[in-house]
Amino acid sequence: MAEPGPAIARFTFERGEFRGTHLTLFPTCLVHRSDNHLETLPLGGVTAVRVSFERDTRKLGWGIGLVVAALLMLAIAGPISTFAAGAAGDMASAGTQGVPRALYGFFRTLEALGSLLPIAALACVIGGGALGALGWIGRTTLLVSLPGAERLYPVRGRDTLLLDFAEALSERLMLLRK
Repeated sequence: MAEPGPAIARFTFERGEFRGTHLTLFPTCLVHRSDNHLETLPLGGVTAVRVSFERDTRKLGWGIGLVVAALLMLAIAGPISTFAAGAAGDMASAGTQGVPRALYGFFRTLEALGSLLPIAALACVIGGGALGALGWIGRTTLLVSLPGAERLYPVRGRDTLLLDFAEALSERLMLLRK
């Protein structure tokens, strides 16, 4: 079996779904290798290469939505608790039988809900902040197009090393086309 030649460029995935694997560019092929996986893509079969950095607007939107929901919860928590406590006091003085007793239980439950809203708001702020941060960090994706197939190699964040690797791959493809 013939050796592919010296490696031109190498990229190691340090995080994400391909963590622990690496891409190696040889003069005639691109190799994706891990401990239990090997894929060799001949450069003659590669039709296009694209690399892009994109923020995840969907996660950003969900993060902003959760923070807005938290603000709404905080805005209504105080008035609901105050109203429910006053109404429960009125029902307690109205009597202990029948409708006043049922309304007393309802207002006490509403008061408890009002006191739990700030905790739910805190959870929404934490979750919204995390989603917003992940959406803002985004990902850099290398797309290798083959006839009838595509290979995606995503990395979290703006990864200049993957951009450099894609540039070396593009240059090698251009040399093969001449």
